[in-house]
Amino acid sequence: MSQIQIIGGNCLHGQLRINGAKNSLLPIMTACLMVQGTIYLHDVPKLSDLNQMLHILADLGCTVNIKGNTVKIEVNELNTHIINDQAAPKIRGSIFVMGALLSRLGKVELPFPGGCAIGSRPIDLHLTLLKQIGVKCHCRDNKIYATYQPRHHHKPTILSLDFPSVGATENIIQATALGIPGNTYIIHGAAKEPEIVDLCNFLNQCGAQIHNAGTDTITIHSVAKLHGTTYAPIPDRINTGSYLIAVAVTGGDVTLTNTIPEHHINLINKLKAVGARITVDKDTIHIIVSRRRAQNFNIHTAPYPGFPTDLQSQFCVLTALTKGHSTITENLFENRFRYVPELVKLGAQITIEHNQAQIKGVSKLTATPTHNLCPSSYQIPKPQTCLGTTVTAHDLRGGVALVIAALAAHGTTTINHAEYIYRGHQDIVKDLRQLGANIVALD
Repeated sequence: MSQIQIIGGNCLHGQLRINGAKNSLLPIMTACLMVQGTIYLHDVPKLSDLNQMLHILADLGCTVNIKGNTVKIEVNELNTHIINDQAAPKIRGSIFVMGALLSRLGKVELPFPGGCAIGSRPIDLHLTLLKQIGVKCHCRDNKIYATYQPRHHHKPTILSLDFPSVGATENIIQATALGIPGNTYIIHGAAKEPEIVDLCNFLNQCGAQIHNAGTDTITIHSVAKLHGTTYAPIPDRINTGSYLIAVAVTGGDVTLTNTIPEHHINLINKLKAVGARITVDKDTIHIIVSRRRAQNFNIHTAPYPGFPTDLQSQFCVLTALTKGHSTITENLFENRFRYVPELVKLGAQITIEHNQAQIKGVSKLTATPTHNLCPSSYQIPKPQTCLGTTVTAHDLRGGVALVIAALAAHGTTTINHAEYIYRGHQDIVKDLRQLGANIVALD
């Protein structure tokens, strides 16, 4: 079990560059299975989820080489359609292998995908869409077995999603982009997240013909072959949002580079409402927070461009420290509030009823003081005796919320199971230390 320890109270100052988006890279990596040739992916952070995906690609027959933040993936002939029983259950992104292998090989055998325990995350929408194009699939013994033999269609095939699922949209894009030339697929009710646009841009650069990504109606003209390319993903908008919220919570003056400001309009407007001064340029966001003004929020998580579920827990920390009464309604995942009892340990006043959190803002959060034992988290004499208040991360985003809370809390906070946090942040400890936080990783 890895841990992160933080002595709170420091404002954040400085500049930080945002890495490539994990949620873009996972489907882009599986889309590499559709290519014949060599792909160079730049700005790839070193994350456990991405490493697991690269292991899956290697098992299927790809040659993978990593040099710094560049990944070279050579794809010629794939040697199997069976996904490794050990790797796939560890990450949710393994589900994207379905569409890619069905389009390339016409069959796939996949263990049920894993990931953070934030809810049931059913794959029904994935299977429903795939069945609409003629995929035959069944599930048994915690595995998905699917086969696909595309046929030529004289008219466009109309597909529909009852809910704009990001994963289901990405899967059907991969299943149809490579196929019989002349076949056209029109997806109604598609998700509009920037990561979907990123996947489509990557595939189009490889020779695909995908139109209107980023709208709720995507048109795909199948092509017979995809070639290699060099590509850099969009910046990670969830990590960008997490750091913006962290500054709003602690106060400070931070510039984030390698960002796409238009991806954050919803969040930026909310941060301005509590007193943040935010200016944006082409690829930078500058935030200054000297003090927060009282504000009541009524947040509902929703698909893009609504408020992201992946920023819900982080934003809850801000509302917990903002004078007023706020409500957060989680509409996507039923277990997103597992972090709340941990925040309560630090003095937050939050109650949960069904899918809604009621938050009464407090003036401060407090961890157990350990000044005699921990004069500096850079030189901790005996970590095992320097715990302060201990909280536990149960998933990636909830873990990041605990880090943000600990940055603001008076005293020392130790966060258990930091390995969840590292699934989405290449080095959150290094990043925050660079901005002046008193933080250390304990392994």
